[in-house]
Amino acid sequence: MPLAIAPFLIGINPSFAVPVVRPISQSIAQGLSGSGASVTVWAGSGTNIDFTRTGEVIQRVWIDDPHAVTVDFDAPLDGQGGANIVHLRRVTGFHFPNLPETPTTLLTVVTQSAAGRKTYLFEVRYGSGTPQYATLAVTPDSEASGGVAISHNRTANWNDVERGLERAIAQGLISSTSPVTLRVQNFITLVRNGMPMQQAISEANISVAVISRLAEMGFPLTLPSPSEPAQSSVTSTQ
Repeated sequence: MPLAIAPFLIGINPSFAVPVVRPISQSIAQGLSGSGASVTVWAGSGTNIDFTRTGEVIQRVWIDDPHAVTVDFDAPLDGQGGANIVHLRRVTGFHFPNLPETPTTLLTVVTQSAAGRKTYLFEVRYGSGTPQYATLAVTPDSEASGGVAISHNRTANWNDVERGLERAIAQGLISSTSPVTLRVQNFITLVRNGMPMQQAISEANISVAVISRLAEMGFPLTLPSPSEPAQSSVTSTQ
C-alpha cells in the first residue's frame, strides 16, 4: 500500500510542529534517566509545570536564583490547597544582596502522593523570541513510554520510524541529507536515549504527521512489497 509522505515532508512550518503542552516523564524530571529536565521561561509568556497527570500534590518549591523569575501556584502550599501546577514568570529589576545572578538556575519541586514523596529538579532557562511551549506536563513513566498511534488502532515505536525513514530514502521519497531527515534522525536518537516519544517529537521540532507516516511505512505488518515502485508524483525534500 503506497503511502505518499511528500505532503508532510515538504514545506513544513516549524510553528505548526510546536505543541502548547510539552510532556516529560517522571523519571527524567527526577533526574533518574536521560540528561535531566529543563524548563524555559520567555519574556511576556509564563510557563507552567503541571503535575495533574501524576496525581501528585506540590508540597514545597525552591528557586535558587530568584532575580529573573517568580514562582506561583494554582492553590496554596498549606497541605490543604492541593496545588498541582507551578507557574513561572519572567521579571526584571530584582536584585538580592550577596546572591549571585546567574544565566540559569535550579528549581526544586517536592511532591506528595499515595506512592510517597518525590523530588523533581528543573534547570530554569531564559528564552528569547517566540515561546516554544506554555506548559511542561509531567507524565507517569507508563504513559510517557508509549508509542505513536498509526492506522487501524495500532501503535508503532521508534524502530518502525527508523525502518520507514530508510525505506523512504531508498524509494527516493526524501533525500538522505534533507533537513527533515536530520530531524527524524535526531528524534530517533532522543528516543533511543530514553526520552518519551512525544517529548522527542517536540525536541526534534518534527511534526507528529511525519513521524506517524514514517512509522506506518516501517510497521512490519504493512511493509509494501520491495518490488512495488515508488510514486513518481512524490518530490523529495532537498
